[in-house]
Amino acid sequence: MVLRADAGRGIGFGHFIRTLALAAYLRDDFDCVVASRNPDRDGLSDYQLAEAEKAGAGVLDLPFRERDEFDSRFLNILSQEDIVVLDNYYYDSAYQDAVRSRCRRLVCIDDVHDRHFTADAVMTFLPLSRDIFSLAPHTQFYSGIEWSFLREPFLAPVCRRRGDEGNPLRIVMALGGADPFGLTDKMLGVIAEVLPDAMIDVIAGDTVQVSAEGMPSVKVHRRVSAEGVRDLLDGADMGIFPASTVCVEAFSRQLPVAAGHFVDNQEEFYAEGVRRGWFAPLGSLHDSTDLLAERMCHAVESLPERKVPEFDFQKGRRRIIDFFRNL
Repeated sequence: MVLRADAGRGIGFGHFIRTLALAAYLRDDFDCVVASRNPDRDGLSDYQLAEAEKAGAGVLDLPFRERDEFDSRFLNILSQEDIVVLDNYYYDSAYQDAVRSRCRRLVCIDDVHDRHFTADAVMTFLPLSRDIFSLAPHTQFYSGIEWSFLREPFLAPVCRRRGDEGNPLRIVMALGGADPFGLTDKMLGVIAEVLPDAMIDVIAGDTVQVSAEGMPSVKVHRRVSAEGVRDLLDGADMGIFPASTVCVEAFSRQLPVAAGHFVDNQEEFYAEGVRRGWFAPLGSLHDSTDLLAERMCHAVESLPERKVPEFDFQKGRRRIIDFFRNL
């Protein structure tokens, strides 16, 4: 099985990590190898290589930064025996056709429906309707939180810290590995206004600037392992995240979440999550700090009554494995 998810500091690593979680699901049934175009360098980074090793996946050596050349070389390594998984938002129908003509089955992992899909199957963790996707007649479609791919630590039994009354609220926040809009600092300012005594754990990529780093109430965690993220979620009273995969990881740990959005591909999950009561709404994280502070106040006030959604991710894992076995 060949899995492709491009990643780098500028475009983030979310798709790559999600794809490796799928590889870990399937490693007992398939020989999984991963390909990834990293626009920042020739070949995969040490971080990517280490994560692939943890997932039990091999690595395809395609050291090309330019997408056109990488796309072409990727096609050339495929065989008619391969199942191929593509996970990013820019594989148009022509490229899907080219991949599909060279392999046994093609699966696209995609949450955006701005293209026509000709793959054998499309999977999304968002609870979206088939009707809003443009799909070829032969394309199977699977959607919903239960189709999420979680790294192994998030499938472990939940061991949540129980907050003691009178202790400061502990918040864990992660606003993307790159954070090009400076939202981490912005939200730290909002939290300082609303909850000046809160203890805050910030999960951040290497390039994210955190002005409050070093302050006693703020701890910044970089290059955090999946186990480390799980432990931070288990030790928190509340999470602040964009409407993305990290929310699903928080759901797996039964952590109450306040979520917002800052790019287009987060808006549908955000709207559905608000409608279903999965998280407290923060709205657009580009809004003014006054508006965000007001929404943050509501999120904190509703925290004692907020019911965390429950999903059977172990059952979902078995369903995903059975799907690929039967392709």
